[in-house]
Amino acid sequence: MYAWGANSHAQLGLGYATEQCESPQPLTGVPFRAGEIECVAAGGGHTLVATVGGRLYACGWNNRGQLGLGHANDCVRFEPVGEFGFKRLYAGWDTSAGISASGDLYVWGSNVWQQIGEAGVKSIPKPTRIELPEGGPVAKVTFGLQYMAVLMESGKVWVLGKCKFLADYPLEVASKLAIRCLWDRSSVRDVVSGDNHMVLLTGDRRIECLGDNKHGQWLADNSISEDVTKLESGWTHSGCLTVNGTVHLWGRNNYGQLGRPAPTASSSAPQKLQLEADQMELKDFSLGSQHGVALTRDGRVYCWGWNEHGNCGTGSTANVLVPTLIDIPVPVRKVICGAGYTMAFT
Repeated sequence: MYAWGANSHAQLGLGYATEQCESPQPLTGVPFRAGEIECVAAGGGHTLVATVGGRLYACGWNNRGQLGLGHANDCVRFEPVGEFGFKRLYAGWDTSAGISASGDLYVWGSNVWQQIGEAGVKSIPKPTRIELPEGGPVAKVTFGLQYMAVLMESGKVWVLGKCKFLADYPLEVASKLAIRCLWDRSSVRDVVSGDNHMVLLTGDRRIECLGDNKHGQWLADNSISEDVTKLESGWTHSGCLTVNGTVHLWGRNNYGQLGRPAPTASSSAPQKLQLEADQMELKDFSLGSQHGVALTRDGRVYCWGWNEHGNCGTGSTANVLVPTLIDIPVPVRKVICGAGYTMAFT
């Protein structure tokens, strides 16, 4: 397990806080082994890990209780939160969510905008199960800057909190939550969110975009010819992974978020992520606020984009305009980006 980038809140899980780590650092002394990890999530400055045995661990920034420990103190090491049996974890700027094996949704952290709970409560410091107007299991959660979107296994999407671009969708009056349903969309297979935009993959394999588009966040003409297997989003750019192992990116590119120098700062036309050789296939990728990481099928890791905190792992803080191979001595099986940091699990 390796981590690099911003560590001002000890979100890298190294046991100490520092402004940044510019190259991959091995995680030692953590209360779990890499092979025990069920799922991970990386947020604005906090990290969550759930094990196959059902335990939840958290470290880093905790000003709104986003670690789930019942207090608001940062933690420099991974601390045990409890046993929840989470199969999927999600982290926003200062919010967190987990989905259990039965599809139940638990939330914790900031509730300033009613993005995870009822009005009048600024934060929820422990994982708390919430009921949505629609019954049935939850498939996925994604966080915007002031809202949370919840994808049900039924294909419906519910959005909680402050989301100006959904003002035309009526509030669910029968619910105690500030919640709207995207009722006019066909069955949704995947959803991701930037700070103020959403990207949806529908049942007919179309990519639809909502919200802010001033940096080209709306994909032009749904112009991805291959089947999409995964969506990702940064603050103002987005991307997808296709069944053929190709990553396409679109949106803002002022820091090289699209993985290439460009004559303009943004592009609504999808840009294929170019690695060292065209035939290289990707297994996975993740987008941070303004940087990205990709994992090849043979376990190599590439980073690109904004690098102010060393979050691209190149040993410097210069922005990385093309995907660059990161020096990790063993093959990697999973990668994930936080807002300004990156983690790789061997």
